Amino acid sequence: MPPISNKPTEKAKNFSKTLKALLHYSRPYYIQIVAMLLLMVISTVMCIYGPRLIGNATTLLAQGVISKYQGGPGIDFEKIKGIILFLVVLYGVSAILDYIVNVISVNVGADIIYRFKRDISIKINKLPLKYFDKQTHGEVLSRVTNDVDKIGNYLTGTISQVINSAVNIIGVLAMMLMISIKLTIVALMIIPLSGILAATIVKRSQKYFKDHQKYLGIVNGHTEEMYSGHLIVKTYNYEDKSIETFDEYNEKLYNSAKKSQFLSMIMMPLTGFLGNLTYVIVCLVGGFEAISGRMNIGDIQ
Repeated sequence: MPPISNKPTEKAKNFSKTLKALLHYSRPYYIQIVAMLLLMVISTVMCIYGPRLIGNATTLLAQGVISKYQGGPGIDFEKIKGIILFLVVLYGVSAILDYIVNVISVNVGADIIYRFKRDISIKINKLPLKYFDKQTHGEVLSRVTNDVDKIGNYLTGTISQVINSAVNIIGVLAMMLMISIKLTIVALMIIPLSGILAATIVKRSQKYFKDHQKYLGIVNGHTEEMYSGHLIVKTYNYEDKSIETFDEYNEKLYNSAKKSQFLSMIMMPLTGFLGNLTYVIVCLVGGFEAISGRMNIGDIQ
C-alpha cells in the first residue's frame, strides 16, 4: 500500500497561470456570466432604492399626522399608496431577477464542474504509475470530488457574491451621502474596527482550515486503503494498528474542523453586535437631527 501523505495543502505555484486556467474554463460561459452580473447589479440597485421609498412614505405619514393636529389636510394616503405600489413592483422585479441569476449560476456551475471532472478523469488515465505511488487513493479521490466542487462553487458563487457586495457598498454609500453626510460618517466609524476584528479571526482560522483539508484527504486515503486492502489487513493482523491510526487522524480532523468552524462562526455574532451598535448611534444622532428640524424621520429610517 502507498504511504499516507502528511504534506500540507500547497498553494498554487503560479497564481497568474492558475487564474488563466480558471478563466479558460469560464470562457464558454462569458455571455451567461455577463448577463448574470448585469441582472445582479440591476437587482441590487433596486433593493438599495427600496428603503429610500419606504423612508419617503414614513416622512409623508409623519408630516400628515403633524398636519392633522395643526388643523391641516392630514395624511395624503394617495401618495403613500402610490409609493407602496411602486415598492411592491420594485421588489417583485428584483426577486424575479434574483431567480434568473440563481438559475444561470447553478447551470454554469454544474457545467464547469462537469468539465473539470471530465478533464481530470482524462488526465489521471495519462499519469505515470509513480504518481500513484506517491499519492494515496483517498487524496486523488478528494481532488476529483471535494476540490473540484470547491473550485466550481468559487467560480459561480464566491465571485458573484464579491461583485454583489461591491455594488451594494457603492450604492448604499452613495445613498447614505445623499441623505446625510453626518450620519454617514457616524456609520462608517465602525468599519475600521470591524475590519480589524475580521482580519484577526481570519488570520487565526486559516491554519485550521488548511489542517482540515489536509487531514480530510488523509482520513479518506486511509479509509479507502483499509477497505480495498481488507484481506491483506486481516492476513497480517493489522486491524488494531489500522484502527489506532484511523483514530489518530480522525481526532486531528475533528479538532481542526471544530476550531476552524468555531472561529468562522464567531465572526457573525461579533460583526452583528458592532452593526447593532452602529444602529443605536445612528438613531441617537438622527433623533437629535430630526428634533432640530435638519432631517426628516423617513431619512433616519
